Amino acid sequence: MKNKSLIIIIIQAIIIVTLVWMVIIVGGDKLFKDFSDDDDDETIVDYTSSLNELTYVQLPALVERNSGITFQPIEISSEVSDIYSYGEVLNLSDLFAKKNNLANLYRKKNKINNQLIGELEYLEKLKALNSDNKNIADNVLAEKEGEVDFLENDLAIVENDITNILINTEHKWGAYFKKHIVLDQNTIARSIFSNKYRLINITIPSEYLPLQMPAEVNVFLPNNNTKYKAEFISEAPSSNKSLQGRSFFYVIKNNEINLGSKIKANIIKSNKQSVKKKLFIPSKSVVWNNGKPWVFIKTDVNNGNFLRRPLLNPLETDNGWVINEDILKINDLVVVDGAQLLLSEEFKYQIKNENED
Repeated sequence: MKNKSLIIIIIQAIIIVTLVWMVIIVGGDKLFKDFSDDDDDETIVDYTSSLNELTYVQLPALVERNSGITFQPIEISSEVSDIYSYGEVLNLSDLFAKKNNLANLYRKKNKINNQLIGELEYLEKLKALNSDNKNIADNVLAEKEGEVDFLENDLAIVENDITNILINTEHKWGAYFKKHIVLDQNTIARSIFSNKYRLINITIPSEYLPLQMPAEVNVFLPNNNTKYKAEFISEAPSSNKSLQGRSFFYVIKNNEINLGSKIKANIIKSNKQSVKKKLFIPSKSVVWNNGKPWVFIKTDVNNGNFLRRPLLNPLETDNGWVINEDILKINDLVVVDGAQLLLSEEFKYQIKNENED
C-alpha cells in the first residue's frame, strides 16, 4: 500500500514539473519580450507624426508644460528700416602695384614717343637727301627706317601693356579705380593711394538692397562700439564669395582701422523701399541643423503640435534674425524657449530606429 502511494506521488510530481517546463518553454519568449517592450516604452517615446511629408512633434499637454516650452506670435520687424551687413577693410597691395606699373609704363611710353618723334624727323631729312641725287645711300636710309619700326613696335607693346592693366583694374576694382589709377586722380583717390584713407567693401543680400545706396553709412568693428562714417565710392565689380549679394566700395576718411579687419555696416533704408514685410525672429528661437537655421512653429494650440520650419535668406541683427514673410507669417506662434528640446525629440526616435536596423 505504501509503495503504491509513493508511486502516485512521484507520478504527480513528474506531471507538475513537466507542466511548469512547458509553460516556461511556450510562454517564456513572449513574457520576456513583453518585459523588454515595457522597458523600451519607458525609455523612449515617439512623439513624432508625419503628414503631407512634414514631420510634427506632438507633445502631450503635461509633457509640454513640464518641458518649459514657451512661444509667442511672430511680429513685424522693428528693424525693417535698417540693414545690417558685413564687410572688410581692403588690402590695396594689388591696386598699388598696378598703379606703379602703370606709371612706369606711361613714363616709358613718353620716352619712346619723344625718341620716335626725333627719329621720324631725322628719317624725313634722310629721305629728302636720298631723293636729291642720292646724296644719302639707300642702306643708311633703310637702317634708319628699321630703327623707326623698332621704336614703333616698342610703343605698341607698351600701349598694349597699359591697356591690359586698365582692363584688369576695371575687372577687379571697377570703373572708378580704372579712371583714377592714372595721374589725373581726384582728392579721395589720391588719399586712398597714399594710405591716408581706408577703402572698405560692404556686401548686402540682394533682397535687402535699397533702391539707391546711401551716400554715407555707419560702420564699426563687431567687438567695438566706435563708429566710423564711410562715404560711397562705387559698386564693386565682384562680390564676397562667402556672402550672397552685391558688394559696394566705401571710403573711411582715416587710417585707424587695420587692413583686413572685418566690419559691420548699418545702412538706413527707407520703409518706402520695402516690398515684402519683414519678420523678426528672436535669437533663442533658432536651432541649427545641417548648417541651416530653423524654428519651431506651434501649429495647434490645443493638441501641442510643433512643426520645424527653415529661415529663408535670414539677415542677422543684434537680437535675432530678420526674414521676408514667406512660409512664416505674421502671428505664427514661434517657440522661444524649448526649441532645442523639440529638435532632440524629433530626431531621438529616428536615431533609435537606425540603431535597431
